[in-house]
Amino acid sequence: MTTIGNYEIIKQIGEGGFARTYEARHKLLEERVCLKQNINITSADAELLRREAKLLWTLNHYSLPSMKDYFAVGDGSYAIAMSFVEGKTLDKVIDKHKAIHPEDTCWIMQRLFGVLHYLHSNGIVHSDVKPQNLIVQPKIHNAVLIDFGLSANRPNGSTKAIGYTEAFAAPELKAGSPPIPESDLYGAGLVMIYALGGDPIGKIFPQHVPKQITDFCESLIQNDPTLRPNWEKTDLVGRLSDIRLSVFGRRHSI
Repeated sequence: MTTIGNYEIIKQIGEGGFARTYEARHKLLEERVCLKQNINITSADAELLRREAKLLWTLNHYSLPSMKDYFAVGDGSYAIAMSFVEGKTLDKVIDKHKAIHPEDTCWIMQRLFGVLHYLHSNGIVHSDVKPQNLIVQPKIHNAVLIDFGLSANRPNGSTKAIGYTEAFAAPELKAGSPPIPESDLYGAGLVMIYALGGDPIGKIFPQHVPKQITDFCESLIQNDPTLRPNWEKTDLVGRLSDIRLSVFGRRHSI
């Protein structure tokens, strides 16, 4: 069995622009982890992984993976070990079911907004909120935000986005402006359209989606970031809870 450091590789579970991720098991503890290793042996890619490890080291939230280890690998690459998160990413859920019921979409988005509020309160802009980076856990009504490779830690006016995913990026990121919390909220709005079974590229909702939900979502995807909600003015988790009560007659689903 292939090993990386103290970890036995079970299978590869993903590959991005600069890193691969694996399901792995600690050789001594026999505990599963998610292992992320940079693909190219370059100082630039090593620094990207180091930045991500350093950022994750300080975070603790139920809708985030927890940091376990960071180490050099013998071939010159580096690896991060994180808690293994059970569940499927949102894009795979939609591939199978085509759409998620609006009430279920609301609780998924509440978990996403909850963790975004936590990140933004700690000065972190994720910068790559998209279906592939959200793991849905329906049995425990949780959603976990993953992949901090493009995140910005306390960005300022001179900060440039490391990168973005075209289909879910806010206009200001595409224009080369610094990442801001409202950039993540824009991405979350497009993710919401996607979860509902709509078209995030054309910003088109399915006809069955209640107007209060489409109005809420449309407020997030304004091209001008100053017109979007922000945490100082709006409790997005609470706002969705109010919408759920109004539309479905309850704030919580079973």
